[in-house]
Amino acid sequence: HLSRTDERYTIKQQTAVASTMMITNGDKEESSDGIPGLMSAKARSSCGSIVLGMMAVATIGLLLCSVDGSKTKKSQMPMTMEDAYYLRDKGTSKDTIPSIPIGVDIYGETVNKPLVGAGTWQYNDTVAYESVCKAFLTGYTMVDTAWGYKNQKGVGQALNDCWKRPRQELFVLTKIPGGLTRQEVMEAHQQNLADLGLDYVDHLMTHFPADWKVSPDRATRDRRQEEWMALQAIYASGQARSIGISHYCPQHIDDVLEVSHIVTPSLNQVEYHVGSGDVDGVMEKCKQHNITFMSFSPLCGPCQYEPADSLIVGDLVSEIAAKYDGVTGSQVSLRFIVQQALEEGNYVGGVIPKSNNIKHIASNRQVFHFSLSPEDMDRLAQAMKPEAEGGDCDVP
Repeated sequence: HLSRTDERYTIKQQTAVASTMMITNGDKEESSDGIPGLMSAKARSSCGSIVLGMMAVATIGLLLCSVDGSKTKKSQMPMTMEDAYYLRDKGTSKDTIPSIPIGVDIYGETVNKPLVGAGTWQYNDTVAYESVCKAFLTGYTMVDTAWGYKNQKGVGQALNDCWKRPRQELFVLTKIPGGLTRQEVMEAHQQNLADLGLDYVDHLMTHFPADWKVSPDRATRDRRQEEWMALQAIYASGQARSIGISHYCPQHIDDVLEVSHIVTPSLNQVEYHVGSGDVDGVMEKCKQHNITFMSFSPLCGPCQYEPADSLIVGDLVSEIAAKYDGVTGSQVSLRFIVQQALEEGNYVGGVIPKSNNIKHIASNRQVFHFSLSPEDMDRLAQAMKPEAEGGDCDVP
């Protein structure tokens, strides 16, 4: 459970291709260049077992050492030399990502969700581990994962190895499959906690209003209600500070509201980005019931679109970005959603972009130093491309 004295990493020999080396990430290890975990020349020379190759060399062998030359007991994370020098030049971010309240936990404490988090969809354990560690280094305090992503062990290892602040400053969001029975819900969440190495998560949601196959026995009002009542039991136990839903349309929301005797959903995570509009007609429904509408795929990663419609380098976002000093197209796309979240009464819950490139990870959270004009917000809101994928409302 987020132990800082893990003995599993006493000695480890790693092989990496060309530009990759394993850099120790110990609490006391910091180079003269200020890169956390990158040992100084003095420290390297005291560890005679280290063999460092140049970036052009095919492999690099590195025996982890502490600053005094002894065998390290600290954890490690993969980082390219480019990543390390980026951190040296830019430093780790000290500013705090703004958050919004989404409800209260069973103990009456306010649950605050950061407006930018690290997404992990489609990442395996290895990539999820790398991405989340890099996100923590650049100042992220929220991670989004799911039982169905099959990467929670990697995320959990990143929490153990790379999160260095108090647990209460971290926001972990995960999901269980839709269409489950009460017993299956309990088992799935116990697996979540085991894989993540946590006693509780900050938010737990059901991933879909049915199973992904929309099986007749798992795509019903009764099954959604059974699953929601099980989530309420988990909330009451303290193993999730808040609970919610994903891909839910207005009729599905009505189903769970009928049995929300302990707590109503605090989040509904739905595809939302420039060009999508309110694809399932659910934003007003969420606002009506004080449910925060949370975007996934804010940069439309899985979308099919023409290059001109890209939310990273496309025509519209690039044209708008050029009006603001040092702002990129992707930052415009993310700011479009975050700016709505910052407006009181909107019930919009921020973004969870994903990347394993440390420059992109850092850039994705730098969306609070500028504001889009009302004219630019309107242009982005009126965009019709790239389109979102509908169909969630077809689930009976």
